[in-house]
Amino acid sequence: MGGTREGASARQPAEREAMRARPRSLTSQVVEFIEELCVGPDVTPGDQLPPEGELATRFGVSRVVLREAMKTLEARGLVQRRQGKPAVVASPNALPVEKFVAFAVLRDKRALMEFTEIRKALEVHGARLAAQRIAGPEEPQTRPYVARAREAIAEQRADPLDMRNRLRTDFAFHQALVAAAGNASLTQILDALERSLAESREESHRRYLASGADPAGSATEHEVLLDAVLTGDPAHAVAAMEHHLQVTLREIESRPEGDEADQDKTHRDGTDQDGTHRDTAS
Repeated sequence: MGGTREGASARQPAEREAMRARPRSLTSQVVEFIEELCVGPDVTPGDQLPPEGELATRFGVSRVVLREAMKTLEARGLVQRRQGKPAVVASPNALPVEKFVAFAVLRDKRALMEFTEIRKALEVHGARLAAQRIAGPEEPQTRPYVARAREAIAEQRADPLDMRNRLRTDFAFHQALVAAAGNASLTQILDALERSLAESREESHRRYLASGADPAGSATEHEVLLDAVLTGDPAHAVAAMEHHLQVTLREIESRPEGDEADQDKTHRDGTDQDGTHRDTAS
């Protein structure tokens, strides 16, 4: 990202003048300027930004203002800050989506239903795309993801009563299936949704096991879904995914109100989908 430093001295007066002319907080103005650095045509993920001291001088602001701006940019998923080193441009990610969904789901059951419906629509489209690729010349590129999906099914079937194993393999299966669709942006958005809805997923598994159903039934459902996608028939794949996630929606609708309070507490405690503690600020 050498281009961010070349000519920096010549641009400093103009940048400072532009900041003085804009009636917004210094922090928001610095955020805007660094955003422009991060999305420049010659910038790639992993490129290093100038040191914070250099950026503060360049924009004519204090280090406190610069650090607040960097925190905002990190929360938006644009930069990755490193202890004792300059920040780098982050890879494209759906972190803002993940945080937005996580906070919205805290509020009420309707938001949980709405985002699960969005997840369903996206996964149904992903299943359609995956079936189309499997039936066409891109089939060889789908094989690693199909293998991952099969592995997740086998691992869940091997220990279907272990909650952490169920959650991990459930997530891995759906992640592999959407990756087979070959749409990186779709994969990122769905990953963000899946992580944000992790507590709801755990509640679904807990209620499933408490119902007395065959613990290995979830693995069988995934097997049926994978087989539908592997037919290469988009309509068949769509119907299978529609059915699979409609069951989830009905389960959420049937939950007592008290379950939502339990999910809120889990969100605030920062427990991740695999049962480990997660720092919700990261």
